[in-house]
Amino acid sequence: MSSNLRKDLAEVLSTAWPLMLATGLFSVTLFVDRMLLFRFSASSAAAAMGAGTVLWTISCLPMGVCGYTNTFVAQYLSAKRPTRALQVVWQGILLALCVGPFLILIGFYAEALFAAMGHSKDLARQEAEFFVWLIPGTWATIIASALVGLFSGSGRSMILLYTDMVVTVVNAVLDYILIFGLLGCPTLGVRGAAISSSVALILKLVILVSVARKDFQLTSKVAGVDIDPETFGSNRVGLAELLKWDFPLMKRLIYFGGPAGVSVVAEAVCFTSIMMIVLRLGQQQADATTLALGVNLLAFIPLVGLGTGVGVLVAKYLVREQVEIAKRMVFSGLLIGIAYSMIFVVLYGGFPDWIMQVYAVDTDPERFEAMRPILRPLLYYIAGYCVFDAFQTVFVGALKGAGDTRFVLFGHIFAGATTVIGGVLVNRWTGLDGLYYWWSVIAVWVFMLAVIFTLRYLHGGWQSKRVIEPPMDD
Repeated sequence: MSSNLRKDLAEVLSTAWPLMLATGLFSVTLFVDRMLLFRFSASSAAAAMGAGTVLWTISCLPMGVCGYTNTFVAQYLSAKRPTRALQVVWQGILLALCVGPFLILIGFYAEALFAAMGHSKDLARQEAEFFVWLIPGTWATIIASALVGLFSGSGRSMILLYTDMVVTVVNAVLDYILIFGLLGCPTLGVRGAAISSSVALILKLVILVSVARKDFQLTSKVAGVDIDPETFGSNRVGLAELLKWDFPLMKRLIYFGGPAGVSVVAEAVCFTSIMMIVLRLGQQQADATTLALGVNLLAFIPLVGLGTGVGVLVAKYLVREQVEIAKRMVFSGLLIGIAYSMIFVVLYGGFPDWIMQVYAVDTDPERFEAMRPILRPLLYYIAGYCVFDAFQTVFVGALKGAGDTRFVLFGHIFAGATTVIGGVLVNRWTGLDGLYYWWSVIAVWVFMLAVIFTLRYLHGGWQSKRVIEPPMDD
């Protein structure tokens, strides 16, 4: 038993730790953006949080669909159909290319959108500026999500880690230069942060495309798998055959990836709705929430990488009809997630003042001290619910890896709608309001997600699901 557990933990870690670090670097990128913007001005940091949240809400549907290539890739490779894995990645790229014009169109109405949310004229202007200049990077990220699926699904997550390391450094350097106007550059503030992120995210796409070219050249490897001419010879296709519209396969990607993407939208809409309410409570409340969420990302986003790694392993073992091993991977992933989250329970719950000092550097002492008593309880909230985040991200990863995406969608819609509607009704009936009330609503939401997806996993319906079609010549 113990030897199996050690072996399972090692397998999950070998798959998930590069993904955890890669997604963790993304949280570092967001943390640096908001920290530098907060030092520049509180309104700029709030604008970046508001606009970034809305843009994420809009883009997470196509990103979720295109990024679901990771499950297809993992299952196709386990079924020894590597060229089919490349074909589904290309369908994801084609879908992503179609998204750009819609993002640009929304950009023309960005300021009116934020003004309609009740934000002040100056805040809406800064939000629109951040939104518009981040569109190129967002489009690049959606395209890149299909390629991220190729590398994570084929077990080559180190490529993603190295790429994100480069992107994080580039973004941080450009942030510092463009926000504050160094090295002869103009002081761009919130626009500079958006431009920095866009440049870094476009660079990420360029790097991933350059690495993926070797897969699509169909030499001795396809999607990282060695080709045995006798086994795969009849399945080899030319580049022109790979790079074409395959509507049945695209339909299959949308069928399974669509609910996965919409579930992220439901989650984002719930979160955005609560954040828009918080932003209307006052400047100090908005500032404290901005900083607390920057800290929260450091605890949460690496768990998304863990969930992705667990999903890849579940997909692999289900196709091999090794359900018990798949369940062991999930259990090991949960242990890792709980252990990781406990680090932040201790840090945020036991040493909140030390954590807050990170933001105090180069910040107006009077301004920061006025906000400190508001910020400290928010760290306690994060410490209280971050373990539940581990449960929901690991089990969601397992369900997505199996193809149980429709239940994932149902779970997010139910929890999100119940939380937001319930929070508003309680607010109206009882008069409860304020920053800590709405953070309590967030904590209830996370707890509900953990319970819903834990029960679904224990139900076991996911064990019989697959996303790939029956074997056929590719």
